Amino acid sequence: MQDLRILVVDDDAGDRKLVKRLIARAGVAAKVVEAMTADDALDLADPDLDAVFLDHLLPGVTGLSLLRDIRYRCPRAAILMMSGQGNETLAKSAIQLGATDYLSKSGIDEVAMKRMLVNSVHAATRQFEIDEQRRDLSTFVEVLVHDFKAPIRAVHFLAGQVQEDLASGDAEAVQEGLELLTRSTRQMMRTIKSLADHIKYDQKQDFAFNSVRTIVKDTLAGLTSDLHDAGAEVSLEFDEGVPEAWCDGAQIGQVVQNLVANSIKYSGAEPPRIRIGCSRDPGGWIAVSVADRGLGIPAKYRSRIFEPFKRLPGRDNVEGTGLGLATCRKFVARNGGRIWCESEEGDGTTMIFTLPVTGTPEEF
Repeated sequence: MQDLRILVVDDDAGDRKLVKRLIARAGVAAKVVEAMTADDALDLADPDLDAVFLDHLLPGVTGLSLLRDIRYRCPRAAILMMSGQGNETLAKSAIQLGATDYLSKSGIDEVAMKRMLVNSVHAATRQFEIDEQRRDLSTFVEVLVHDFKAPIRAVHFLAGQVQEDLASGDAEAVQEGLELLTRSTRQMMRTIKSLADHIKYDQKQDFAFNSVRTIVKDTLAGLTSDLHDAGAEVSLEFDEGVPEAWCDGAQIGQVVQNLVANSIKYSGAEPPRIRIGCSRDPGGWIAVSVADRGLGIPAKYRSRIFEPFKRLPGRDNVEGTGLGLATCRKFVARNGGRIWCESEEGDGTTMIFTLPVTGTPEEF
């Protein structure tokens, strides 16, 4: 099991030390970071956190007023509201605002800490999965209602045109109409595949130790035709001694496939030049990168491209549903890692994601 990533937010140094000591005595493997103020807490809050201990009284604000922002920034984390003494009204308000549990600093020991932390992280993870399933259902409906209207109308119209052209004996017009029909149906098939890939949240995962090099090579073999047609050049830069990753090889293969496909699509006028790297990062994780020399991504869009349907302005001529990177983020998260983007507009993009070396992501 990977160490839990925990944030303790409390302006009292003694109370922060108490929480850290109880976590250690409880035998819970954890990496703990501390914040004294609301601003510090928001700076440290991120989607990688597993738990947040949030004091009710902070300089200038209350924990309740901060709770929504913490919940938004740490959607997977268990949020445990703390106060000096037990308070049923505070506990109720905290739970209603999204806290996973409530604890009194004066009434908890290491046994209770372990039970509460393990149960809360488990409950928060399951709640996130339920919320994700709801979002996926909403996404599915939105795509069906919105993205299928145009191609269905196009197919209906083109079928009528082909009928008329057949009746008039215009073979050239029939051929053109059939080609347009094929393009429309292909787009619908791509949309359906993107949706199917994106909503596979309940699918049982096959975790095992996998060679990232093997995953990448197998994925590139499946993209041989696309790479050839685009005139793409792909280079591999793998550090020596990188261990196997604990992951679902099929899902990580799909992540690599989506990232390489994006490098091809957004290469601009020049043939794609793609570099795939793999190394052991300073934190002990495996870092995989897919870099290109394509169009690049403006800074203001880099944090939004992993959201469903978020496509860059001016790229509407590039085929796609806007679900590819959202699916990448979901699959990487399900495998215990994270994904981010480094890019300069007009000077290429590097997508980087991490994978654990040991431990089972499902145990987080």
